[in-house]
Amino acid sequence: MSRPISLQVYVTSELAGRVRIAAAADGLAVSEWLRSVIFRACEDEISVTSDRGLLRRLYRQSLFSMVGVDALLAGHKDHALRERVHQAFAAKCKQAGLTASTDEGGSHEA
Repeated sequence: MSRPISLQVYVTSELAGRVRIAAAADGLAVSEWLRSVIFRACEDEISVTSDRGLLRRLYRQSLFSMVGVDALLAGHKDHALRERVHQAFAAKCKQAGLTASTDEGGSHEA
């Protein structure tokens, strides 16, 4: 096995602090954490920034789906269907230990 080569980078004290916190949160030494980030970046794996982008895209798609389904329910000939769906959603959220807020597709009553 070849001897590891040291790389050097200068960062602000704020960024250094954030790196230390992130490494500690993952239970890694700073050098191990940085090595894994560099390796993933070089392997074109999903990075932290693309994870955030993926989450934003999924959130936007979920919102679109939620609005579309709610509109279909509101226009359905069975006017009670929408309320039953909201009640079922609230029950499933409660069963899963989640809150059913209106921001997440639940009704005001949940």
